[in-house]
Amino acid sequence: MSEIWQPLIANLAVVALFSSIWSLASDWLDRQRWIIRKLCIGLLVGSAAVSTMLLTVEIVPGVVYDLRTCVVAVGAFFSGPVVAIIAIVMAGAFRLLEGGAGVGLGFFHLVMAALVGLGVRAAGRSPLPNPFWIVFLAAAMALLLLFMVFILTRFVSMEEARELIVPGTVLTLLATLMMGFTILATRRAGYDRSILRAALAQAPEFLYVKDTDGRFLTVNEAVAHHHGYAEPVEMMGKTDFDITGHTRAQDLHEQERAIMESRTPLLDFEEEVIDKSGQKRWYKTSKVPLSGKDGRIVGLAGMTVDTTAVKNLERELTESRDRLSLAMSEMSDGLALFDREGYLVFCNDQYRDAFPRSAHVRVPGKHIREILLECARAGEQLGIPENDIEGWAERVGSLLRVPNVVTVELFNGSYLQLRNQPASNDSAVVIVTDVTDLKLAERALIEANADLSRQASTDALTGLANRRVFDEVLERDMARCGRAGTPLSLVLLDVDRFKHYNDVHGHQAGDRCLIMVANAIKSSLLRPSDLAARYGGEEFAIILPDTNRAGAEAVAERIRNAIAEASTCELGSEVTASLGVAEYDLSRAPTTPESLVRRADGALYSAKAGGRNRVMAAAGE
Repeated sequence: MSEIWQPLIANLAVVALFSSIWSLASDWLDRQRWIIRKLCIGLLVGSAAVSTMLLTVEIVPGVVYDLRTCVVAVGAFFSGPVVAIIAIVMAGAFRLLEGGAGVGLGFFHLVMAALVGLGVRAAGRSPLPNPFWIVFLAAAMALLLLFMVFILTRFVSMEEARELIVPGTVLTLLATLMMGFTILATRRAGYDRSILRAALAQAPEFLYVKDTDGRFLTVNEAVAHHHGYAEPVEMMGKTDFDITGHTRAQDLHEQERAIMESRTPLLDFEEEVIDKSGQKRWYKTSKVPLSGKDGRIVGLAGMTVDTTAVKNLERELTESRDRLSLAMSEMSDGLALFDREGYLVFCNDQYRDAFPRSAHVRVPGKHIREILLECARAGEQLGIPENDIEGWAERVGSLLRVPNVVTVELFNGSYLQLRNQPASNDSAVVIVTDVTDLKLAERALIEANADLSRQASTDALTGLANRRVFDEVLERDMARCGRAGTPLSLVLLDVDRFKHYNDVHGHQAGDRCLIMVANAIKSSLLRPSDLAARYGGEEFAIILPDTNRAGAEAVAERIRNAIAEASTCELGSEVTASLGVAEYDLSRAPTTPESLVRRADGALYSAKAGGRNRVMAAAGE
């Protein structure tokens, strides 16, 4: 029995050696191209298999056993069919050179081991297999060995075959598990390192390492892009003198020299820097000296964070708080004092008056949670989650001794600002300010902005869209109709003899005339998609999407008649209009908004020349 164990244990040592070589070379292998990596691993696995075959157990002359199949199975499991084929070719060729009665059986065993490894690999379906699959692979290899022992009984006696079962099974399990878990641990470590490298490379913070002379040894993408480099490798070997002004670089060099000489890290150092565009920016930097195994300083690692946005936000918040404090300095605020346990100790009348529905429980001796529950029960404050009142009261009560400012809306439409301010004895002061006027003013400002937006797109006299909106809508609708293959028509309208009307009746009457025309146009348009605009002076434009020339002429006639009727009723004298129609048709030569307007304007000119008070279509339509 010892004659079998000794060479098999030597086999196990060979497997351990090649597992270590694979692990040590994993970083280098990961950096290679796919085919190079597969070839190298295949040669390594094949070499390991051949090495185990140098320490075989000869059962009978020409029939040998070793741990080559474990190596091939693990190689196939972790690296796939290419590695398995290379290893089978190498081990099979060596076995063929050895010769003997068991050559065919040995080659069959190699192929089956590779298939077992590939089968378990397919079942695992993960770049980082679960340890369960390695145990499963070891068990499968042990079963394969027993199957091969059964086949072996055709060549040797049952007694001779039995001597291989125990040591072969044990060492097959050990070799597969040892090699599998070693490579899995290496894979996981490599995966973790790759994740860490990716995280450092893509982190938004500026991360960098310098040597003792201030040269960059490594930087992440944020540093490279900040200094105008496409890749971090382009900054390797450069110093601050290569990427910034001399004065700034000198300051950084002296600062970092002091850090390395004193071996004292610089933590959360904030500074204001003027960037290349002349803007002020704030940065927070931490730098630590790096020492080698012998204790000597070898460089410096740094992390810099752009805190400009935070600084601006802090300044804006401070200014807002100061403005708010100034605005409320003349207001009558409510005041309440709670002890460290959350019980109300004192409150003034203004505090109770601010909460009319829960005023009866806002008295000394009441707990904040009891007050909040009554506020919710009475429906005093809006926005309380009805399905979690207890949790809401617990959460809000826990914030009593945390400095914070919140604004709440009450049932009667008023807004209260609540400010919590912890005191030195762990009590809490709550200040209640009525900010309803501020909220209403904010709402009015929003509405005023909306009104200004409307005015920017509307003609002040007629209420129709102005020229800017007309140009935008015409370009947009022409593009949409062009994509959809549908027609679009444009109508230009000019009030006949408007200058004479203005001179005779006055400018105010002229304005009323234009308003009348605008109302007549609006009343004649039946679809929301149609747009009427004041084109300029007494000239108007109507965009009619999804409308051909005949439809546009019908709309134009309706507008013309509406103007004539309205002028008699509203102005006491007849006012007429001439209208020109042009159709945007994709079957014709490409048309731009400008050319469509010119064609409609030409039709309008023809209507004027033809005696006015009529509708004319553009020539050729």
